[in-house]
Amino acid sequence: MNFRYRLQVRVMDGTGLITLLLWNHEAVQLMGKTAKELKESLIDNDECSYPSELNDIVEKRLMFKVMVKESNIYKQDEIYKVLKFADDESLFKEYCHPSLKYTVSGTSYKEI
Repeated sequence: MNFRYRLQVRVMDGTGLITLLLWNHEAVQLMGKTAKELKESLIDNDECSYPSELNDIVEKRLMFKVMVKESNIYKQDEIYKVLKFADDESLFKEYCHPSLKYTVSGTSYKEI
């Protein structure tokens, strides 16, 4: 069987919340293992088994390049496809407005 990712994530920053879709290539980069490897690490025959690797991406600071389609604008399709992502501090410094510098505390954001 050929396992592939279709990973939908909710991303939050100081400006709001967005739903992003990562297809296999980007999801493998984010998760650090293939969908097959992730599936094999789950407890056999346990349909409720949760991959602990998903915890590793919670509260992770990333910058995303997304595709905005006409349906996102005119039909209010609220899921945006991720083209690529980075965790490069120099990109954060270059592209984040100083008033939007936030740090994560629990599940909410606080201004620093």
